[in-house]
Amino acid sequence: MTITLANISKNFTSKPLFDKLNLQLDVDSRIGLIGRNGMGKSTLLKMIMGDLEPDEGSVKCTPGMRVSYLSQEPKITPHLSLEEDMRTVFSGLKDLHDEEQTLLQKMGTTPHDSPEYTAIADRLDRVHQALERYDENTIDARIGKILNGLGFSLADHDRKTGDFSGGWQMRINLAKVLLEGAEFILLDEPTNHLDIEAIEWLEDYLKTYPGGLVLVSHDQRFLDEICTEIGELDNRTITVWAGNYTTYVMNKELAVEQQTAAYERQQKELAKQTAFVERFKASASRGTQAKSREKQLEKIERIEMPTTSSTKAMKLSFPPITPSGKEVLSFEKLSKSFGDKHLFNNIEGKLLRQERVFILGANGTGKTTLLQLLMQLEPADSGTVNWGHQVQLGYFSQNQLESLDPEKSAFDTLHDACPKMNHTEVRTLLGRFLLSGDQVFKPAKVLSGGEKSKLALAVLLVSGPNTLILDEPTNHMDIPSKNVLLEAFQAFEGTILCISHDRNLIENLATDIWELVDNKLIMYGGDYHHYKAKRVLMHEVVTGSSKGAASAKMFVDPEPAKAGVTVNRKTIEKQLKAVEKKLSNAEKDIAAIETQMADPAIQSDYAALTATTEQLAEKQDRLKELQDQWDSLTAQLG
Repeated sequence: MTITLANISKNFTSKPLFDKLNLQLDVDSRIGLIGRNGMGKSTLLKMIMGDLEPDEGSVKCTPGMRVSYLSQEPKITPHLSLEEDMRTVFSGLKDLHDEEQTLLQKMGTTPHDSPEYTAIADRLDRVHQALERYDENTIDARIGKILNGLGFSLADHDRKTGDFSGGWQMRINLAKVLLEGAEFILLDEPTNHLDIEAIEWLEDYLKTYPGGLVLVSHDQRFLDEICTEIGELDNRTITVWAGNYTTYVMNKELAVEQQTAAYERQQKELAKQTAFVERFKASASRGTQAKSREKQLEKIERIEMPTTSSTKAMKLSFPPITPSGKEVLSFEKLSKSFGDKHLFNNIEGKLLRQERVFILGANGTGKTTLLQLLMQLEPADSGTVNWGHQVQLGYFSQNQLESLDPEKSAFDTLHDACPKMNHTEVRTLLGRFLLSGDQVFKPAKVLSGGEKSKLALAVLLVSGPNTLILDEPTNHMDIPSKNVLLEAFQAFEGTILCISHDRNLIENLATDIWELVDNKLIMYGGDYHHYKAKRVLMHEVVTGSSKGAASAKMFVDPEPAKAGVTVNRKTIEKQLKAVEKKLSNAEKDIAAIETQMADPAIQSDYAALTATTEQLAEKQDRLKELQDQWDSLTAQLG
């Protein structure tokens, strides 16, 4: 089964978007579409679906092949419950069963040796194939699995889809696309509005999806985990690169360097030959030779200078900041509810100078509200917030773009924020934030959402704060822009408190993770890898402690001496016994493998020895994880 795009051309308001674009997708394709905003990623998906016609060329799909499409606009039936909406995916079942009965009745009254009987049998076979694809016996289980994976609770199943927020309605659309189980699925920004746990679940689901995938995403980690090809849209066509996004970046960088070198060599040789022609074309003795070389020069196919520059660029630098005191922020017994919705109860914590803390948690747990309470933009129900000595705050909210003067240019906006910067410094910094050319002199109102975000963050960084409070700073940004922002934050010498679901940003920047779970704040005391190792265990502890200590703060600290935990002791003791049992089993497994490796028959068999060595390494890694869990639990028990 294939999708073939042949010689596709498309113009919008006389501006060419595609020019003779060609692409073939097989049912095992897993391709990520990338490119700057306006390059036509969403347009290409709409053409594959048949929602948009090309001006020239053709889009052909294998007859009978099903294609499902997740667009960026939520489409729901507001009067249906969530579960009723899921079951609309299978609305064709009744028609198929009715047709099956009709065909069976016709077969009973039609001569077996007639052409009509053969046609009925062929149609019945196709109906049975369609029924098999629906897999009726697993419908309930599939609905439950997908809704749970995307973060819906059992109580949500009876809620009207119109009562969900826009972000959750996008999850409803995604769930329906996954339930359809089509041979091809097209996903336009599927991780938008998903928290990290839902993104990770979706990754695992798509890794084993038995069909073709075409993804548009600005999530680098997601593209790395899912895609085996990257389709780069640029210069009105598409270039397909083998491998995931990280492999694409390396190969693209190498290709740009090679093409640049080849261009420079050719230019040098062309100049040399042109000089020869100019010097001797009027010569009686060497004129013939010069004319011959001139004809050769005309036939040479010119190598173009790469339009994409190398990703290696100068480092960002910002005005020096005034250091804050050691303790930047402390808050105690902080609580907040909205009506019957309790976000958190009696949570407390501290933020120290030069820490880079990321606040995680499922959507709706109160991450943005917590920042607003800390910034004193929203009143707390109870508790205190104290900012430290000489703390100079820079705050980036999800509505930060509204603070930009729509009539002022990017250049004037940045220069006004830091008048000490000269013309060249302003242009250079804007360029590092991928704002260049005429773009910098256009009014902010005509910039895209991602461009406005970059401008607002550049203004924030040059204004001289020593503490950044950031709420989803990478929203609306493509991957190159996100990487520029990561570099900017790495160059920042102050303190950062940030909400984000961008795992690449978190993994490369975070020194600590805070997580809102079940009305509590877990402080993991370590980076993103530490958080991932501890997350499941701590969620179990939090859930187990909720009955007896609903207002407890929670810590997981890699240094036991710093731990200050108030949790249900019986729950932790129960967890500790379970971990000790797993530790004992892991040690026995390692001992058995080591005995096996001492067997001469294994040692003489390279393949068997390699497999056994890898198995031993996996068991040893698992033992280390269990030992870390044991250390953490024993520290909490004191």
